[in-house]
Formats: sequence, structure tokens, C-alpha cells
Amino acid sequence: MTNVSSFLIAIAVAAAVALFYLSQSSHVAAIGYQIDNLQATLSQERAQQQQLIWDIGRARSPSQIEDRARKELRLVPLAPDAIRFVQRSIDSTH
Repeated sequence: MTNVSSFLIAIAVAAAVALFYLSQSSHVAAIGYQIDNLQATLSQERAQQQQLIWDIGRARSPSQIEDRARKELRLVPLAPDAIRFVQRSIDSTH
């Protein structure tokens, strides 16, 4: 009877170790999937960041600003004779 109970205890311990191993390997696999998903998300966010940086640079370019001013704001350049500069007179009393 002692051999049978020792054998059953060994089987129970082996089963417990196997279940623990399976739970840990499942947990590691799940964490691995999370890491893969987060890395994919990070790559997408970095690509979007680069696109936004490019869009900002393009929006700040003088040609783009002029194009928006003409098309969206309907601004037109002033005629050269529409601008007058006033010369300051030099007053010797001050």
C-alpha cells in the first residue's frame, strides 16, 4: 500500500508541476502577443508622427502659405504703387 500511495503522490506532484508549467507558458505566450501588438502600434504611431512632421514642414513652406492665402483666404498681392514709405525728417532740436 505504501508503494501505491507514494506512486499516487508522485503522479499528483507531476500533474501539479505540469499544470503550473502550462499556466506559465500560456501566460508567457499571452505577454508575447501583447508585446507584438504594442510594437505594431508603436510602429504605426511613429509613422503617423513622421507624416505629421512632414505635413507641418509643408504647411510652413512659403509657397504653401502663399497658395493658401490666394485660394482659401482670397488674398492678392498689393500693386507696387499701393505701398508708400514715409521718410522721417531729421529735427535738429531734439
